Amino acid sequence: MRKWAAALLLLGLCMAVCVGAWHVENNITPENVRVHQHLAAQPKAACSHDDGVFCTHLPLVLIDTQGEQIRDHQDGGYCMISIIDNEGANNHPGDEPQVYTASQIKIRGNSSALFDKKQYKLDFVESAQNPVQVDYEVMGMPAESDWVLNGPYLDKSLMRNYMMYNLAGEIMDDWSPNVRYCEVLLNGEYQGLYLMIESIKEGKNRVNVGDDIALQSGQTGYLIVRERVGQTPTKLNNFGTYTNITENELGVKYPNPARITPQQVNYIERDVSAFEKALYSLDYDHVQYGYASWIDLDSFVDYWVINEFSSNLDAGSLSTYAYKDLRGKLTMGPVWDFNNAFGLYVDVPMDFGMRNAPWYNLLMKDENFTQMLIDRYRELRKGVLSEEYLFDYIDSVNAYLGDAVERNFEVWGYSFQVKMEEEEQLLRYQEPPQNHEEAVEALKEYIRVRGRFLDMNIEAIKQFSAESKVKPYN
Repeated sequence: MRKWAAALLLLGLCMAVCVGAWHVENNITPENVRVHQHLAAQPKAACSHDDGVFCTHLPLVLIDTQGEQIRDHQDGGYCMISIIDNEGANNHPGDEPQVYTASQIKIRGNSSALFDKKQYKLDFVESAQNPVQVDYEVMGMPAESDWVLNGPYLDKSLMRNYMMYNLAGEIMDDWSPNVRYCEVLLNGEYQGLYLMIESIKEGKNRVNVGDDIALQSGQTGYLIVRERVGQTPTKLNNFGTYTNITENELGVKYPNPARITPQQVNYIERDVSAFEKALYSLDYDHVQYGYASWIDLDSFVDYWVINEFSSNLDAGSLSTYAYKDLRGKLTMGPVWDFNNAFGLYVDVPMDFGMRNAPWYNLLMKDENFTQMLIDRYRELRKGVLSEEYLFDYIDSVNAYLGDAVERNFEVWGYSFQVKMEEEEQLLRYQEPPQNHEEAVEALKEYIRVRGRFLDMNIEAIKQFSAESKVKPYN
């Protein structure tokens, strides 16, 4: 009897393993699969309409401001949004939209707000008279109300944000913004090629840190952002800020600034400060008292590799996010804003810029953390960060965009001749390309040079965690 029972138990275990493996193989949920638009796109049927009809294989976004002027990021106004994304057919302004909604709209960005090609933040609502947020699935991305329309202007390759958001989605375990190419008409006038990007916010389809529970203790999951002084919602008075150890400032994006309680602000300040005190202490690498017990190490490592490889100048200091739910540790990310990445501007040395970023300037004092960076870089360099993979990726994106590139530069082609000092006085273009093809080749060349520099010198980051006679800080 015992033999039969043992045999049945063994059979049951085998079946469970097989079923589990089948489930993993065949029941992958959309949340766990990164959709690369240019790879997932289906062929479109040829059109037979007159040449005068605007026609694109990309999703089409129509913005109707109904006579109102779009204001800057401090104010904002309302518009009607139509999103046309036909399956198996090209898209035209007269087609029935898959999404039609009222939306708040405002110009976004800091330096980019000065450019002729504007960036927009969209918040879908019931109506201008009833501005209750409504969620819509957009271009195959999960339903939400908040979206960013990013128009590549300085980035003449048109690829930096698209490529890096998608690669981050492959590299990091947690959520990274989804992104889709589209073309935009504003009040019937063609505006060029844009990226529809998921904005960073708390939610089940975005940064999921759990429900905002108003516990008396103030304990809460949270999403924080580091930005320039005076630009964050609900500024935190955390240890790094009030001691002037870290630059810029941290602010709370979630819980919602309109609803956050003083107890929650106090809890977040104490929680972030506890990590920072452990990190900036003499015992930063101690097993019991050090920083490692406070953070999700893998996320901090992946964030470093992604941004160091791409020479993303702002990473760690500006547009830098971190989050935590009540059951987990402080997690670095999501990644955001690769407008300045891959050597777009002059004076980008072949160095390790992230070693000067807040938190990372101390994390890299720990030889264990530094070794994790080296090992992860070596691993990713064999896959999604390999020269072969990235060059193939760039070529396939370029082929997918097709004649949308030409249409874009029919409007914005003059910007190849505009001196960047006149557009934005703080930054200048490095060896300005004269056309899109040169911009794509410049992107590839930077990837080639950057990757080979890191391949040869990645071990050198150990110098930043070398022991010294005075421990603070090594």
